[in-house]
Amino acid sequence: MNIAKLKRKMDISGLTLHIAGENVFKKGRFYMLWRDGNFIVIQAEPWWRPSFDPNITLPMSHFLEEHRALWYLQEVIQTMLDTIVFDGENNWAYLVRLKKNKTYRLVYKKRKLIHNCPIWTKVVELDDIELTRFASGLCWEGIYKGKEVDVFIAWQDDWGEYISAESRGQKLVQSRGVGHYFFDLEAHVAKNGVIVGIMKEALVGRCVTPADRSAVFEAVADIQRHGIFFSFQIYDIYITERGVRFANASNAKYYQDHDALAEAAQLMWATLADIFNHMDDNPMRGRLTGSRSMGSSTFIIPRLPSPGRPITMTPEETIIRWAWSIAMSDEFCHFQSCAFIKTVRAAQLV
Repeated sequence: MNIAKLKRKMDISGLTLHIAGENVFKKGRFYMLWRDGNFIVIQAEPWWRPSFDPNITLPMSHFLEEHRALWYLQEVIQTMLDTIVFDGENNWAYLVRLKKNKTYRLVYKKRKLIHNCPIWTKVVELDDIELTRFASGLCWEGIYKGKEVDVFIAWQDDWGEYISAESRGQKLVQSRGVGHYFFDLEAHVAKNGVIVGIMKEALVGRCVTPADRSAVFEAVADIQRHGIFFSFQIYDIYITERGVRFANASNAKYYQDHDALAEAAQLMWATLADIFNHMDDNPMRGRLTGSRSMGSSTFIIPRLPSPGRPITMTPEETIIRWAWSIAMSDEFCHFQSCAFIKTVRAAQLV
């Protein structure tokens, strides 16, 4: 969702945005909400069918029940919009069902999701970044001091670990003199004094084509000559005005032993060979890549009407309610299934 465009059309103060939602295997149902510059993650008990097996590859339609369970509680959260506290202090809330009357309540908590993260560059307050778009729960887009930036926010434990690893990796590649091959980590991001993410230069560029083979191989070889091993996928490689750049340094590792590095680097070269040998099968080749080329599943949660707040059917309100109805539909569940499958498989690695 493009907040900048939305602000030009209507007053967004008081609006509640659903940034992300996931039914994470064995961990819970998670909902990331944003209002007036503050965000909160609501966690509910997990739900999956007893027969569910994450190790079996199934069509996306198979996960419809898991998505219905996710969106069912989204409608419960809708009934609580008037009471949810967005104060910037408590960034977490547990959705608890009361056995007595089968209603729900929120139990608030301040959770630190980023641990063991070296703070080696400046710290910027999240409130000082002009947010322009939510691409996902992790990746937000914004402007800082007139420059486009990408903001990565830890909204689950796994993403907190990623951000810590990215900070360490960025520090390493900078210290070894190969930082120019990676998108710069410009700041650590804080909310009320607590580190909640990182700010990087905007990831803007195009995906590789067969013509980029020589430049990409040379970049990887140069990084290896400086003692660095890192792994990547095709979507991590960008062709930019500054040449070949990599989006992810979270798994960068320094080797003093050249033989050990050469052995580890076989994975890098095998990955590169596979990428360019199957380039014709890649629909993204040569296209713009990064969050700015992707859609967003963020939507506004409309408040329910009440005696003191009747429904106002302005054009904007009509669109908001139309988008909400789509988000609650089975068709949208199918659209979200890819993310759910990836989440399930990632959870097995933790």
